[in-house]
Amino acid sequence: MVQAASQTIQSSDSSDPYVFFMSYARTPYKGPRAKKDESDLALEEFYTLLCSNIMQLTDHDGEESPGFLDQRMDTGVHWENRIKRALATCRVFVPIYNTRYFTREWCGREWDAFARRQEEQLRTRAFTGNAIIPVLWVGEQHLTMPPVAKEVHYAIPGLGKPYLQAGLYGLKQAGRRVMYRRSVWSLAEMIVKVAQQTSLAPCDVELFKDLRNVFEGE
Repeated sequence: MVQAASQTIQSSDSSDPYVFFMSYARTPYKGPRAKKDESDLALEEFYTLLCSNIMQLTDHDGEESPGFLDQRMDTGVHWENRIKRALATCRVFVPIYNTRYFTREWCGREWDAFARRQEEQLRTRAFTGNAIIPVLWVGEQHLTMPPVAKEVHYAIPGLGKPYLQAGLYGLKQAGRRVMYRRSVWSLAEMIVKVAQQTSLAPCDVELFKDLRNVFEGE
């Protein structure tokens, strides 16, 4: 994975609606009075901070968020098509690693969609790297990764063992606010730099026919 830049990052192309696509597994909550899990609320706060940081690092026009996060869709919106359109245009894929991420079928299909885009670009023009940037939400010791995920480097340069052992959610829960915010800033820098260097082209959503769960059976 490309390391974060030490110098000021120049703006990315603001014509793309999404700089990054955040792929994650929700914590189940059921019943008529059920509320969102605390970790899901923390994830939404992380997403908001990450988007804010990216807005400061780019000239993104802000008409739409620089990131895509699948939350509750508006009535009448076909959520699957909306997700596919975001996967067809985003620059960087950001999977959020927690204990259930690799057990969710749709997470595996989102990964497959983005991987297909990268493979398609390799067939048609130069491609300068991998545009998948994982985020450890919990410490690496809590994760069981399939081979496809093990191939992608997930350490953040300069953050070291605390991030690897606790993950972003663990840092937040432990009250390590400065390190947490520094981690999110480093991720924003990395996302912008990778978006620039890979220059992943949009694709037709027809490329996403018959998506498979790439985590299954590996």
